Order: sequence, then C-alpha cells, then structure tokens
Amino acid sequence: MRKRVYIFFAFMLLSIVACTNIHDPNLSVEVHISELSKKEFRMVGTKGFDHPTINDFRKFTLDVKMDPTDEITARTIHIPNGLERVINTIDRERYSYGGGFEQDNKGENFAKYRQEFVFYSKGLSESDIKKAFDSAVIRVSWVDRKTVTKEFVIGDIIQFN
Repeated sequence: MRKRVYIFFAFMLLSIVACTNIHDPNLSVEVHISELSKKEFRMVGTKGFDHPTINDFRKFTLDVKMDPTDEITARTIHIPNGLERVINTIDRERYSYGGGFEQDNKGENFAKYRQEFVFYSKGLSESDIKKAFDSAVIRVSWVDRKTVTKEFVIGDIIQFN
C-alpha cells in the first residue's frame, strides 16, 4: 500500500512539472522617474515657464527587456504610442523632449525597448504622476505550448529615484 502511495505522488509530481510552463523568458519591465543632470537640463526648452530651475523637471525612462528561451516560438511586445503625451493630460503642456529605440528582430532571441522623455514636473506629486499613467498598459505575450500574456500598468510600476 505504501509503495502505491509513493508511486501515485511521484506520478502527480511529474504531471505537474510536465504541464507547467518552465520556459518563461527572462522579462524585465521598469519605469523610472528621475532628476535631470545639468547636461540634460541644458537641452530643455524653458521658454514659456516662469523662472524654471533644474528641480522643475524630471526624466521618464521606460526599459523593457526580454531574453526568451529557445522554446518560445513567438513574442509580441506592445507599448502604447504617445507615452510622452500622457503627462500632458494632467493639466497643461508638460512634455519637453525625448526619444527612444527598439530592437526586436524576429530572428533574434531577445528584445529591448527604451523610451525616455523630459517633462515639466513643478507642482506635481508622485501620486499625480502615477495617476496620469494608470491608463497606460504594456502587454507582453509569447507562445510556448500556449499563449502567455502579462500586463504592466505603468502607473503601478513607476519608481521614483
């Protein structure tokens, strides 16, 4: 009887391991709001702002990195267009300048996305900034025996440095 119980549990454990998706990619999604360097501040167009200082501006940085395993047959990374315009929905034109890049070649075994922009932050709390990005969602999906999708609400993952 005892031997049957051990065999049963061993079978159940093997079944769980076999059905578990053990090929999840190494996925990193990070959003940081940080202070500007003096060099970055010199690039800011300050026309239209009342006596702006370096402390009146912040930099938004989004990094998405995915290093999938060889078992993944497809991947899709969706980052909302116009993230820099989201900050303008609070109360006024706050976007100053920015840019980004993506490297997501289908034949390569990784993907990298980066977006950065500088915005006028005077009068905004961390809560105001997070709330502005609550409607912006990053969706990452891949296929490994089944389709797996993960969603990241930018307002929930913002870190302030």
